[in-house]
Amino acid sequence: MKNNQIGAKGKTVFNLKLRVWTTGALFIGIAVWFAWRLVGLQVLDDGQRFQDFAKNKRIDQIVLPAGRGAIVDRNNVDLVLTVPAKTITADPSKIENPLKAARELSLILDTELELLEQRLSQSDRRFSYLQRQVSEEVAEEVSKLRIEGISIIDEVTRIRPGEELALNLLGRTDIDGNGISGLEKAYDSFLIGSSGLMEVEKGAGGLTIPGGRNETISSSEHGHTLVLTIDRSVQFAAERILIDGVMAANAQGGTLVAMRPSTGEIVASATVSRNNDGVVEVSSDNRAVTWAYEPGSIMKPLTFAGVIEEKVGAPSSVMEIPNVIEIWEKAFVDSFAHETEEWSIAEILKKSSNVGTIMWAQELGEKRLYERLAGFGLGQVTGLELPGETRGSLLGQSKWSGTSLPTIAIGQGVAVTPMQMLVAYSAIANEGKRPTPSLVLGARDSNGLFEIMNSELPERIFSAETSDLLIEMMEGVVTEGTGTRAQVPGYRVAGKTGTAWKPLEDGGYGEETGEQKYVASFAGFLPADDPELSIIVVIDEPVGSTYSGGKAAAPVFAEFAQFAVRQLRIPSEAERLGLEQPGRVIATTPAQAREIAEAAAAAAALEEEGTEEVAAPSVG
Repeated sequence: MKNNQIGAKGKTVFNLKLRVWTTGALFIGIAVWFAWRLVGLQVLDDGQRFQDFAKNKRIDQIVLPAGRGAIVDRNNVDLVLTVPAKTITADPSKIENPLKAARELSLILDTELELLEQRLSQSDRRFSYLQRQVSEEVAEEVSKLRIEGISIIDEVTRIRPGEELALNLLGRTDIDGNGISGLEKAYDSFLIGSSGLMEVEKGAGGLTIPGGRNETISSSEHGHTLVLTIDRSVQFAAERILIDGVMAANAQGGTLVAMRPSTGEIVASATVSRNNDGVVEVSSDNRAVTWAYEPGSIMKPLTFAGVIEEKVGAPSSVMEIPNVIEIWEKAFVDSFAHETEEWSIAEILKKSSNVGTIMWAQELGEKRLYERLAGFGLGQVTGLELPGETRGSLLGQSKWSGTSLPTIAIGQGVAVTPMQMLVAYSAIANEGKRPTPSLVLGARDSNGLFEIMNSELPERIFSAETSDLLIEMMEGVVTEGTGTRAQVPGYRVAGKTGTAWKPLEDGGYGEETGEQKYVASFAGFLPADDPELSIIVVIDEPVGSTYSGGKAAAPVFAEFAQFAVRQLRIPSEAERLGLEQPGRVIATTPAQAREIAEAAAAAAALEEEGTEEVAAPSVG
C-alpha cells in the first residue's frame, strides 16, 4: 500500500518535470526562432523589407502635371493657354461627419449638397474628386474650413484669352487635358506633354515635412506650342462682320474663309449661326469643311476654266443665247428674262447667264467637264487638318444622267464645301496652281526649336494664260456685273456671285409651292492683278430682297476684305504702282499690268541713257 503510494507520487513528479521541460523547450524554441528571424531581418536581409515599408509610410510620390502646349496665331498672339488650377479632393475614410462637411463645402463649391454628401459618405474609399480646376480664391476658402480629409491639389486647366474666338478651329479639351475636337484633337500628340514624378517626405497626418525630402525623380516636359496661320485680329473681324451680314439678311447662318492663294495658309475661318432664341452667334461647327451645299453660279468660272483651257472657246467667243433651252425634255430658264442675243463668254459670265454657261458646257462635253471639276478638287477632301471634313458630292462621269451636265455646269446637282470652292478660286488666283489649305505653320518645342508643317507645293491644274483670262472676266463681274457690291476702294477685285436653291428635307427645291430656300455666296480675290488674298462668303437661307449672292454675300466680302488688306499689309494699287509719282498709269487688266511693268523697265533703261521722254502704253 505504502509502496503503491510512493510509486504514484514518483509518477506525478515525473510528469510535472516532463511538463516543465516541455514548456521550457517550447519557450526556448520560440526564442530561438525570434532570434533567428531578427538576425535574418536585420543582418541577412539588411532590414530592407522593413526599411522599404517605413519609407513608404513617410515618402509620398507626387505626379508633376505636364503643361499642355499653347496655341498661338501667326504673330505669336496667344489663343489657348494652359494655366495652374486647384482641385478639391477628399479622403472619405477620414470624414467624421459627412453631412456637416458637405453643408460647409456646398456654400463654396459649385456642387450640389446631396452629391457632396454622397461622395463624402463613401467611407470605404480613400480618394474622391469634389470639384476640379477651381480658382485660387475658391481653394483658399475651402482651406480655411480645415476639414480633416479634405485636400487641395495642383492641376492645370485650359483657358482662351479670346473666349469664343476661333472656337470652330481651336476645338476643346476634356477636363484631363486631352483634345476632343478641332485642332486640339488633330494635334493632340504635339500639344500634350509628359508628366513628371516627385518624392516628398510626410509626417503625422500626411502633411509634407518642411525641409524634408523633396526630390524630383523625373521632370515634366511641356507640350509643343502650335503656331497657326490665322491672324487673331482678322479672325475676330471675320466673325463680327459675318454676324452682322447674317443678321442683315435675316439668314440662319453663314461661313467666311480667307486664304493666301499662293501658300494655302488660312488667315481666318468663321462660322456663325442663329440659335433657338434668334440670336446670331459664333458657332463651334466647322462648316467650312463639314457643310456640303449646292454652290450655284460661283461654279461658272470653273466651268469656263475648262472651256478656255481646252480651247473650246475664248473670252471673246460669241454664241446666240436664248432665254430657255430644253435638254432631255427639261427646260432650263436663264437667270433673267431676255430675247435671244449674241453674247461673248465674258458677257455670259458678267451677266451670270445660266443658258449661256450650259451651251458652252455642251461644247466642252461631259468627260472634259468632269475632269476639270475633279482637277479643282471637287468631290475630294482638301486635306485641311480639321477632323470631320466631308468630300462633298461630284458624281463620277459614268453615273451622269442626261441632265447632269447642264445642272452641274451652273452649280446645281453637285455638293461642295466652302473650303473646296475657296481652294478652286485660289487656283485661279495662283496662276492655275491649286494650293493645299492649312491652318498650321508649325510647332515649337520647349527649347524654342520650330518644326515647319504642311508645306505642300501647289499642284498645277491649268495654265497661267487661262488664269489670266479668267481673272480678267471675273473682274468684269465686279466692275459691271452681278458683283458690284464686292468692290473694295483702292483694290481691283475679281470674283463671282452665286445664288442657289437649297434642297428641302423632303426632296425637291420648293419651286412649285413657292417654298424655296436659298444659299447666297460670293467668292473672289484681290488685288486682281497680283492676288494675295482669296475669300469666300456663304450665307445660309437669306430671306427677303437680300436673298441673292450679290446682295447678301458680296457686301460681307467687301467689308471684310477692306479690313483684312490693311491688317495683313497688302498694298493698294496706288501703293504698289507708286501713283504719287507723276506719269504712272493704273493698270486695269493683268495684260495691261504687264505692259506697264515693261514700260517701267524701258523707262529705267532710257533714263540711264539720259533720255527724258517716255511713251506710256495706251490704256483704254
